[in-house]
Amino acid sequence: MSISKNFYDKSAAPTRNLVTTVTGIITLLLSVLVGFGVITPEQSTELNTHALTIVNAVTGVWGAITAIILMFKATDA
Repeated sequence: MSISKNFYDKSAAPTRNLVTTVTGIITLLLSVLVGFGVITPEQSTELNTHALTIVNAVTGVWGAITAIILMFKATDA
């Protein structure tokens, strides 16, 4: 039994996994910094907000660049 492409798209999974991994690493790093007293919890919250904004922006730019490339390289079936 195979999973339909509408339910699971292998081509989209690596991007989502990468974003989740990067977000997890940032959160872990900020938690460690708070744990060692390098930054305060308030600073951690602010840094986390900025970091997630940057990650989302990079993902959006990557998607836009990919879309532009595919507009010119894609062929009709």
